[in-house]
This record gives sequence, structure tokens and C-alpha cells, in this order.
Amino acid sequence: MPPKVAYVAKQLFDMGCSEISLGDTIGAGTPGTVIPMLKSVINVVPLDKLAVHFHDTYGQALSNILTSLKMGITTVDSSVSGLGGCPYAKGASGNVTNEDGFYMFNGLEIQTNVDLEKLRLARDFICKHLKQPPSSKPAVSLSSRKANSKL
Repeated sequence: MPPKVAYVAKQLFDMGCSEISLGDTIGAGTPGTVIPMLKSVINVVPLDKLAVHFHDTYGQALSNILTSLKMGITTVDSSVSGLGGCPYAKGASGNVTNEDGFYMFNGLEIQTNVDLEKLRLARDFICKHLKQPPSSKPAVSLSSRKANSKL
């Protein structure tokens, strides 16, 4: 499978795509599958032209992102409160949440230039509009702490 991904990525690059986002839209990937796929693609497409896009269906998105970072990828797709999904995979969750990624990046001292307060406000706005609670681990943890402190 990695050679097929590399073939398609190279074709897109040769056609002039300015960025090629390698997506695991069903969220089934693991570092063990990401590493050989990235090695194969990096051989035919420059690192600065690559991005990754991981859904978190099986809870592997952050470990896949960390693996990708260690291999030199610097562009990562994410979404507010994990919104999204995959119409081709019943039960697939949305993309990894912004907050989960930025919490990890901060812990790794990776400079992102993202205003976390504005991100929180955007998350709260969209979740209120959609009438659903935030799904990021930091948001769930903080709301749990607030609830427990009121007991």
C-alpha cells in the first residue's frame, strides 16, 4: 500500500499541487502503518509539500501526528472539537481536535503562533451552535474539574 500512496502523491506533485495532505479519514492508522507510508512518500515528494490529516476513530491520531512530526512533517490538519467524519466509513469519527493537538504541541514546546483563547472561543461558539459538548480531551478534563470542584 505505501508504494501506491507514494505513486499518487508523486503524480499530484508533478501536476503542480502546492500541498499534498496524506489523510487517514477512517482513523484506522497507527504509527506502524504511518512510518512506512511516510518513508515511501518522502522519497518522491519534498517534505515541505506534505501535510497529514488524521481522524481519531481508534484514538491513534495524536500518536500518528507525533510520528509524522518526528519524520519531518510540519503541517497538520485538525478541526474545532473534532468536527467532521467520513461519509465512506460508517462510524468513523471526525478529525483530531485542535485543542488535543495544541496541548501536545505546547508540551513539546513547539511554537504554533495560535491564540489558544481565540481557539477556545471558536470551539465554544460552534459547539453551542451545534448543540453538542466539546469533545477535546482538554475541554472534557477542564469541565470535569469544574464540575468536581462544585461538589
